[in-house]
Amino acid sequence: MSKLLLSLALLSALLAVCFACKCKEQSTKESFCNAHWVSHVKVKVRVGKQGLPEGSERKGLNNLRYTVQHVEVFKKPSNMTTLPDEIYTPSESPACGLTIAAGHEYLLAGRVEGPNALYTVLCGQVLPDDRSQTSFENVLEWKNVPQSLQTQIKAIKC
Repeated sequence: MSKLLLSLALLSALLAVCFACKCKEQSTKESFCNAHWVSHVKVKVRVGKQGLPEGSERKGLNNLRYTVQHVEVFKKPSNMTTLPDEIYTPSESPACGLTIAAGHEYLLAGRVEGPNALYTVLCGQVLPDDRSQTSFENVLEWKNVPQSLQTQIKAIKC
């Protein structure tokens, strides 16, 4: 019986690694330039089981929707005067969805889907080139964003 439980635990761990989110490492500039938008946001509300707005490529009711306040926008599409206050992300870890907390502030990056829906995942977040400046995480809580990164992203030319 204990061998069976040990085998099942090992199999579960292997499956978790196989289906885990995997991101290509990018420089700060690559992440910034590949993103449609980059913003310092304050998360107000998190709601689960959401579909994306009309016209978005991703379908289904398996998204998280965050209502945010954009404290400072570092990059936005030229056809938008302001960024929408809702951001969508997959709710599943293998799809690289973000799980962030209401009441906290973050540096987030992502793309625009459809006419004006903001979408983000773990991959492509703007991080310092020197990863020793951050703990092991793909999303920076704003209080952990090094001053050097704050200065750098204000000066990046893509």
